Amino acid sequence: MKRLLKISAILLIIFILCCTGCNKNDDSNVPVQESTQTVQENSEKQSENSGKNTGINENSSKNREPQSSVSSKADEKSEASDSVSSEVPKEESSEIHQAESSIEENPSQTVSEYSDIQSSTEEVSQEPAKTFDENMVYELDKKYFVQELDEKLYEYFIQMYCSVKDFEDGVHFSEDIPSESLDTMMFLLNYDCPELIQLNGDYSPMYVDEECKRVSGVYFTYNMSEEKYNEYIEELRLFFETLKADIGEKSDIEKEKYVYDMIFSECIYDDSEGYSGTVYGTLINHIGRCEGICKSFMWCMRELGIECMCVSGTPKWQTDAVYAGHSWNIIKINGKYYNVDLTIDNIKDNEYQVNYPNYGFFNVNDEFNDKTHEVYGFYREIGLPECKSEKANYHKMNGLTVYSGEDVKEQLMEIFEKNRVDNKIDNLSVKFDNLSVLNKSCVHMEEWLKEFFGAEDINYNSVCDEICQTITVYAEVL
Repeated sequence: MKRLLKISAILLIIFILCCTGCNKNDDSNVPVQESTQTVQENSEKQSENSGKNTGINENSSKNREPQSSVSSKADEKSEASDSVSSEVPKEESSEIHQAESSIEENPSQTVSEYSDIQSSTEEVSQEPAKTFDENMVYELDKKYFVQELDEKLYEYFIQMYCSVKDFEDGVHFSEDIPSESLDTMMFLLNYDCPELIQLNGDYSPMYVDEECKRVSGVYFTYNMSEEKYNEYIEELRLFFETLKADIGEKSDIEKEKYVYDMIFSECIYDDSEGYSGTVYGTLINHIGRCEGICKSFMWCMRELGIECMCVSGTPKWQTDAVYAGHSWNIIKINGKYYNVDLTIDNIKDNEYQVNYPNYGFFNVNDEFNDKTHEVYGFYREIGLPECKSEKANYHKMNGLTVYSGEDVKEQLMEIFEKNRVDNKIDNLSVKFDNLSVLNKSCVHMEEWLKEFFGAEDINYNSVCDEICQTITVYAEVL
């Protein structure tokens, strides 16, 4: 019986030594080599992408840590394998005799050691942790505020973006972060990534303390299925193809006005419709609220090669409202930044309403914009571009500004004359640099129009907008 046991032990040990004493070309090393290669290829692609995209170079080292971890494990395993394979031929008989006596004394020990070796091999052969490739983020270099994040938040943002794109329930961070940082990243997912139409604004932070000051991750909320998402994204792709074909060769300011007028004329303001906060709701369903409108304008501009971003804050004209939040755009035209707010420029509330744009916030500077808009603080902390120029302002470009230091009536008469065609003034927007002068002019508008046309029998309409500081005029002789 003992002889039989010895023979069995010898055969078992030989089998073990053959399995663990393989050379570098043994199949057991293949999974490790393949895993390491995959991570290296992803890292190389990210480095190439970093060289192409503006503002990403400082983040090109992301995802290198998993690579070094896997590589070191592979090196350790390879060294151990080399050691075993070089020693076995020289001491084979002594190893067998030692194993034989060991089995006689404790037969379970060798089986336990074999299990440990097998477990170790399986551990090294496992796939590396999931990596998040920057290349998966659509037009990453055009996302102004994302590019301004610090390295750690940038890494987490990429992780969150890729998880949303894959419709995952949520993400867990490698370390806890302040809850304010999570709020910032969720804002940027919503407002700097208009293509994520599936993402609902609601989310559930994974708090790690009772004060809710730090989080370890976040759970997402989606407003559509992955099937619907793919269907809607295809519709949007076709929409942008048509848009670019229709616009053709125009200047940046002409492209901007084309999109502005298109959204203004086609979109109905409604903050209750399911997709009104998305680009799909505004551009395809033609129903949107400020969030969907501003994201739609931004995406259109980016598709047309114009830098644009969304910002959010508090509308100073409705601070008593239940929902005191608002969104608008910052756009870059001919090297200068401007504020743009389509929503406040008199967008209609129903399909039967006839509204005309007053262009009150078409490329305005911060001085004017800050009177009625207060941006959320985290945007300024990240880095908000300053809007100082008025060169591309609609009213300044077209000579449609009335200045309080001069004769107001005379200025208006000159503007009317320049814009009269066939005894008609067609939806003319005039901007006033002073609110009190605007209100006084609204009182006299009917009188001045009749005097200008020199006839009592005229059809006219004038709309005074205090927020935009404009009067929009329509008038014709009957």
